[in-house]
Amino acid sequence: MEILEIEKIKSKTTKSILFLSIRNMAIQFIGTIGFFILTLKLGIGEVGLFAIVSESISILGYFSDIGLASALIQQKEEVSHHELKSTFTIQQLLVTLGLIIVALIYPRIALSHNYGWGELSIVVSLCFAFIAASLKTIPSVLLERKLDFKQISLVDLIENLLFYIIAVIFAYLGYGIFSYSIATFIKSIIGLIIMYRLSPWSIGFSLNFKSTQKLLRFGIPYQLNSFIALAKDRLSDLLVAGIIGREGFGILSWARKGPRIPLSFMDAIMKVTFPTFSRVQDNLPLLKRFISRSIYCISLVVFPILAGISLVSADIIMIIPKYAKWLPAIIPLYFTAASYAIAAVTTPLTNAFNAVGKIAITTKLMIMWTVLTWIFYPILSLKYGYVGASVAALFVSLSSFIVWYLAKIHFNVNVVSDIKKPFLGTLLVIFWCLAINKLGLPSFHQLILKISGGIFLYILYLYIFNLQEVQWFYHQIKKLQSKK
Repeated sequence: MEILEIEKIKSKTTKSILFLSIRNMAIQFIGTIGFFILTLKLGIGEVGLFAIVSESISILGYFSDIGLASALIQQKEEVSHHELKSTFTIQQLLVTLGLIIVALIYPRIALSHNYGWGELSIVVSLCFAFIAASLKTIPSVLLERKLDFKQISLVDLIENLLFYIIAVIFAYLGYGIFSYSIATFIKSIIGLIIMYRLSPWSIGFSLNFKSTQKLLRFGIPYQLNSFIALAKDRLSDLLVAGIIGREGFGILSWARKGPRIPLSFMDAIMKVTFPTFSRVQDNLPLLKRFISRSIYCISLVVFPILAGISLVSADIIMIIPKYAKWLPAIIPLYFTAASYAIAAVTTPLTNAFNAVGKIAITTKLMIMWTVLTWIFYPILSLKYGYVGASVAALFVSLSSFIVWYLAKIHFNVNVVSDIKKPFLGTLLVIFWCLAINKLGLPSFHQLILKISGGIFLYILYLYIFNLQEVQWFYHQIKKLQSKK
């Protein structure tokens, strides 16, 4: 690979990661504030209901393109118009099939659970969002192949902002569960229009056997992992929801919301590194460096924020009386945060295996995680409810150390070395917050001391022990500014 091409990929990757990180933080800020307001107004059961239906409809997404979109992103050569049309055609056929299945199954579920108009409105709105998402696939693929995530980010940002503004307004107008439905419809329509304005393509239907066959060679094994992930995550969540009920799943959803915030940084890196890893898959030293940098960057940001969220959540709940109904979510939040920390480090590795074509390894790992999930989730949920479900998530995440071992063999990546410094800095933040708890101060004072002191100690730690890495980040930003 040419040196100039490598530098171009490095520059685009760094720029995209920085931009997507800012975008994701903005989306998470909007989402957190919106969710916070909604959970003040809506009941635990209503939050749980929307989460359950969302999980159910999202299952359709796993069947919507059988991995063809990922194959388009992953392939080295330019994408032909025949490949785009074939992918779009197959996807729309699968989407139609999925909607027919929902139309056949939902009436029976609604009858057995005594669902009303509110539940139906959520199902219809999420099905519409599913259609809109499928129509955005090709424009999104074209942008991702160019590593042009700024445009994709703009659509996501607008959609999230619209959703929460509209949902909050209608919730406070007294529309209850219908607030979710109205917001979902509007944000899906606006998002679809903007995406086609930013990345237009001539919609067409075609089935080119040669083009489709080439894409399926990568797409089907890739999508097999997605189907296994479906069984591991979505279907297991529905099983848990059936065990612990609507309110229990509402509490579990709340416990997952806070720890999801720092993972937006991981999502930004994952969005960029899949096409980036694919471009440099023949250059092992460069690939190793990219993987190690990704892991370090993720742990540097995700670890301390997960710890901070876990240790200030109780203080926030105690400050706002109406929020006391969510106090039972604190214990599952701790276990969820720990499992997310492990997952945040592991995800770049599975992403790398996929990007370089080692799909078989990821498939075996996904099977392992799925088996463990279906063992621990039902058993612990039946015995300990929503707390048991969060403990099960941590147990499954601990098996990820096998992935770290495989990364050492295939990419010569030492995960423990990459995460060591951020982990030690995070321990410092944890000890500080626990020490503040011992002072017995009012919740508001504890909150201020934990946040301000934790940030100060972590920055001081980075300056003393991670100065070289911090300077590297600074120089990357300076490079990007000089190229504007």
